[in-house]
Amino acid sequence: MNAKAIIELNNEKREQLNEENLKYYEDMLVYIRLNTNKSEQQTEEVLLELLEHILQAQEEGRTAEEVFGKDPKTYCKEIIGEIPVENRKRQILFISSIILQFLAIISLTHGIIEFGLNYFFDLGSANTTFSIGSGIAILIIDVLIAFLFIIIIFKWLKNTVFKDDKKQKKWVEFLQVWAFSTFSIGLFVLVIYLMPDFGTTVIIPTIYFAGLGVFLYLVSFLIERKKRSIQLR
Repeated sequence: MNAKAIIELNNEKREQLNEENLKYYEDMLVYIRLNTNKSEQQTEEVLLELLEHILQAQEEGRTAEEVFGKDPKTYCKEIIGEIPVENRKRQILFISSIILQFLAIISLTHGIIEFGLNYFFDLGSANTTFSIGSGIAILIIDVLIAFLFIIIIFKWLKNTVFKDDKKQKKWVEFLQVWAFSTFSIGLFVLVIYLMPDFGTTVIIPTIYFAGLGVFLYLVSFLIERKKRSIQLR
C-alpha cells in the first residue's frame, strides 16, 4: 500500500479506539508526523503498526500506556530516529508543491477580490500595475516568511503535544496561534507597502491573477502526483 492508502486505513482503524487510547495514540501520531523530513511511506507504516499494537492490547483489556509506557514522547523520539530520511527528489517536489500552492492562494485571492470590488462596487481598478523587480522581491520574502511561519507552528505543536500541564485552556492556545498568524499576515502586508518600486513596470487585467492562481494550483497538483509516483517505484 502507498502512504495515502495507509493513512485512510489508519483513519478507519482509529475509530475502534476507546477515548483514553485514542488520546494517547493521536498525541503520538501528531508528534511523529510533524517530522516532515522523514520518509512519508515509512512514517505511515510505523504509525499503522503502533495502532495495531494498541488495538490488540485494547482487546486484551490493556491500555496504550501499559504497552508503550508513561513517557510516550521519549518513545516517539526513538521511533523517529529509526525512520529513514525522505528521498531527496521527493523532498524537492514537496517543497515545490507547497510554494506553488502558497503562490496560487495569493494570486487567486488577489484576482477574485480585486476584480469583484471593481466589477460590483466600482472600487479600485480593473488593471493591476506593478514593477517586476519589486514583485519578485516581495514574492521571495513572503515565501520565506511563510516557511518560517510553518516551521514555528510545527515546533509549537510538537511542544504542546505531550504537555504535562493540562490546565491550559484551549482558548489560550487558540489566541496564541491567532496572534502569531495575525503578526505573520501583518508582515506580508508590510513587505508590500515598504518595498520600493524597481524594474520594468507592467499593467495587466486584475482577473488574470485568478487564472494564474488556478494554473499554479494545477501545477502543484501534478507535482504532488509525481511525488507519489516516485513513492510507488
